[in-house]
Amino acid sequence: MKLFISLIFSLTSLLLHAQGYVEAGYTPSRKFLDGKENKQGSGSMWQVAGRYTLPLRVKADESRRPTAWSVTISGMYARMDNKGMAATVSPDELLNIGLTVFHLHPLSERWYLMASLGAGLYATPDELSLKSILANGAVIFAYRLRDDLDIGIGAGVTNSYGVPLAMPMGFLKWDTDGRYKIDVEATNGLKASVARTFSDRFKAAFVLCDMDGMTAVVKENGQSKLYSATRLRSYLRPEIKIGKNGLSAYLNVGAELYHTVKVSDRSLKGFLSNFKDSENWEFDRSFFIMAGFKCRF
Repeated sequence: MKLFISLIFSLTSLLLHAQGYVEAGYTPSRKFLDGKENKQGSGSMWQVAGRYTLPLRVKADESRRPTAWSVTISGMYARMDNKGMAATVSPDELLNIGLTVFHLHPLSERWYLMASLGAGLYATPDELSLKSILANGAVIFAYRLRDDLDIGIGAGVTNSYGVPLAMPMGFLKWDTDGRYKIDVEATNGLKASVARTFSDRFKAAFVLCDMDGMTAVVKENGQSKLYSATRLRSYLRPEIKIGKNGLSAYLNVGAELYHTVKVSDRSLKGFLSNFKDSENWEFDRSFFIMAGFKCRF
């Protein structure tokens, strides 16, 4: 289920220009809690991540509505220093590498189609196998209510739980211009921010909420299981342009408000267990910091 959050965040970020980023971050040690909020351990995390999107073909019709194909390569490596039950539930290392093809196509003056198809390696580095390869896809029909507001509905499919599973998806994108720029994206995840540009080289944003996820196929008692984690963060993000080549540096400083962890069977029963709160583990709230570079051509 957490795989869809990453998938659709990429889908709604489909761009018509080549762009990418690389970043590294740290979350210090915080308490690891069971379903009754009792401390069962602790853990910290280092993370390195990157993504690059390359347009393959972009064509506009007579109304300047684009039809586009693009491919995105993404990767994430996390190293965790867990103690107590946190070391039992969560692996020491996580590796997520994915390749996804995106398509954007206008259907009418206001309707358009977004679709994606991809596969990736979601595992711990010492347990790589064919079972670690997960595939996913999504189709969303979106409608432009206003120049700055789009809504939509669709479906996604994944083999994360062994058999292909499909589920409905909603879509919302609100993006305003002006002295203060408001950007809201919502599907199975959510990102909302308010930004202000102070000069040609410097801008700052307050990201009210930013949800992302991590997934890995792990072995437990000789059986294949799905480890998944969902994080919700709030932070300040100053950003400065470096030169005139589209390169920028940024710093995210804020709080990790929510970090839930779950290990499920790779089956329909395991998928349904995601809706049982009693089986969730959770890291306590904590400070975090992340720095990175992004480019656009």
